[in-house]
Amino acid sequence: MITSHNRLTRRTLLRGAGQVAIGLPFLEAMLEPRRTHAQTAQAPLRFVVFYSPGGTLLDKWRPTGNESEFTLSDMMSPLVPHQKDVLFLDGLNLSVTEIGVGHPHSRGMAGLLTGTELLAGTFVTGGGNASFANGPSLDQVIARRLSLSTQLKFPSLEFSTAWAISGRSLMDGAVAETSNAADQITYAAAKQPLPPMIRTQVAFDRIFKDLAPTAPDAASELARKKQVSILDAVLEQYDGISAQLGSEDRAKLQQHAQLIREMELSLGSGSSGESCAIPSAPANVDMDVPTKGKLMTDLLVASFSCNLTRVAMMQWADSESKFPLNFDPLNLSDHHHGYQHDSAYNPSALFKIYQWFGSNFAYLLERLKSVKDGDGTLLDNTVVLWVSEIQEPPTHNQSNMPFIIAGGKNAGIKTGRWLKVKSQPHNNLLVSLNKLFGATETTFGHANYNSGALTGLT
Repeated sequence: MITSHNRLTRRTLLRGAGQVAIGLPFLEAMLEPRRTHAQTAQAPLRFVVFYSPGGTLLDKWRPTGNESEFTLSDMMSPLVPHQKDVLFLDGLNLSVTEIGVGHPHSRGMAGLLTGTELLAGTFVTGGGNASFANGPSLDQVIARRLSLSTQLKFPSLEFSTAWAISGRSLMDGAVAETSNAADQITYAAAKQPLPPMIRTQVAFDRIFKDLAPTAPDAASELARKKQVSILDAVLEQYDGISAQLGSEDRAKLQQHAQLIREMELSLGSGSSGESCAIPSAPANVDMDVPTKGKLMTDLLVASFSCNLTRVAMMQWADSESKFPLNFDPLNLSDHHHGYQHDSAYNPSALFKIYQWFGSNFAYLLERLKSVKDGDGTLLDNTVVLWVSEIQEPPTHNQSNMPFIIAGGKNAGIKTGRWLKVKSQPHNNLLVSLNKLFGATETTFGHANYNSGALTGLT
């Protein structure tokens, strides 16, 4: 049994063959002796940004009713099962895009999480040459602060499904799939973009495989180790720990293992011992967009469950959003940007696209809600922010931006509301979210676009 001498910690790893290691979910056995959840600090808070490109159809995004009693529109119907978990924020403006250089899409990408302007540079944006944002993004500011108080494998993890595929970066001599003013929203500092992971197998290996350094002449041994399922590799230690746990902890551990096993099978590996090798920068995505998006979402949730990070980004695409939409349930012949304004404004097609993004947001909430964490779920302990870089597709209008917050119950977020706020810069929202994670600063981003913390979130 687990005693004070062999008590688990939140940094406990299961280690097995090939020095593979996986993290554990939060278990009762990690509490201090003679302590209960009620006597112990709550499970840690986490932060997720969910980005979908191209704004929205505002009249179909808005609910009907009042703040606490409202009905979601048909376009937002995928969120109906999670209505009590979401907060619609209506009235915030992406005011910082009034300054800086570049196209509205690029200025919006720069300002969304940094609250700063887009700086001049050499990227051709279709609205003036640009470089990158003039400050760090909120997710990275929070990640740095959380990293000071705990030891995590990753300060943050950034995922994407259809990122940097528009080819715009080719216009200025760069290669596709590199950071560009039009595709980057995450920044370590001014002009320091952090591109997301776009290969599912690479993301899986980076997060869950912890191989020891290998000498150049040990390539064959490394290849052999990669053929082992990570769960099979740690099975002996898994069984040993499971036998010492109480029934509730055993159930949590089994759920955690099942989540990892499902992801392994999705990637083509499993108990058969066969595993996909890490691809060497293939020219195209390695699976269809919907499947890839769900797998990347599962990886994000599992990284939280394993306590490997507490900050993550799910960036569905770049702002150009030119990946094919010829899959169910969309079955559209043009790309998203074409229906916005490249070809012709098509609200009927956009309705389907935004509803589909809503279903993927709902999937993220569903997965977070399915994992027990402390006395609640991961969703209770995770603040999820849904953002886009413009509001109105045909005009690139950036007022009345479509912000949605979900989860965050244990951060004090009051969800289940449609909160209409006085027109103000969205920087105020960034200030308030930063404060939820321990910040004392009263501004965020460009000083001229701060008028005080946004009230009403808690």
